[in-house]
Amino acid sequence: MTAPALALRCLALDAAAVAAADLLRRAGTDSVLIKGAGLARRLRADRVYGDVDLLVAPAAFDAAQAALAAAGYRPRIAEERAAEWGHWHERTWAVPGPLALTVDLHRGFAGVGDAHELWRAVRAGAEPMPLAGGTVLVPDVAGCALLAALHAASPGGFTKPADDLARALAVLPADAWADAAGLAARCTAVPAFAVGLRQVPAGRGLAARLGLPEQCPPARWLTAHRATPAAVAVARLAELSDPHQRLRGLARLLLPCPTYLRQTDPRAGGGPGALALAFVRRYLRNARALPRALRDLHAARRQHRA
Repeated sequence: MTAPALALRCLALDAAAVAAADLLRRAGTDSVLIKGAGLARRLRADRVYGDVDLLVAPAAFDAAQAALAAAGYRPRIAEERAAEWGHWHERTWAVPGPLALTVDLHRGFAGVGDAHELWRAVRAGAEPMPLAGGTVLVPDVAGCALLAALHAASPGGFTKPADDLARALAVLPADAWADAAGLAARCTAVPAFAVGLRQVPAGRGLAARLGLPEQCPPARWLTAHRATPAAVAVARLAELSDPHQRLRGLARLLLPCPTYLRQTDPRAGGGPGALALAFVRRYLRNARALPRALRDLHAARRQHRA
């Protein structure tokens, strides 16, 4: 996509953010725009983004979903499947209209143990920001710092979260990071905050000065270091204390549901034969990735013992 096309898409996403926030507000639900244009302005950067991320209170999540559905938004993934795949804290909704725009509705964030406290912390400091002819709430500088580090800890295989964090470390005031560390402690997110900061050189020294722990659970470390999905999945299974949960997780890992395959493999939607071929491609990919997955798991165990 060309630079002008990307800029136009961002303008459309800004309008979608305002429309979704207004819709939720009329339904009695506050929301905070946690990435997108708000982050770009905090970072004073010409930042391109691909969707709208709105955080709502966990207690208001169902009401927010109902409001979106009533207005013609459609979920991209069934809610129970999103929870199974470790995405309990968010759900993606397609925006009605001719453009392929999406809103990620969050009730938490990856790496956060107490989603209710995250909402209270972010909402308490949220500030209004004019956008696309309307107004949205965005995190204050401490909330922005917290979310930048948490996103770097769960980059989804991309380098952009680390780039955003490096920029945040360069432009946000020093006291914002101490405040962000306090917010991380409040919402049980210190391990993710610490490993996220350590993804960029400037963050490593800051993490040491803030006295943040150097160790973190293997699955969190693997996620931050963009390890293979198989290595992350195995590490998560190993961290489960309930053997029944481990068995269910292993079954989903070895035999994912058709919905998951259709979401992750565009060629899986052409009928039973196409779905069977998608299973074969998945197993072949995992077999090819096995050597790297084993190296990733060994590195994660080594850092956990250090």
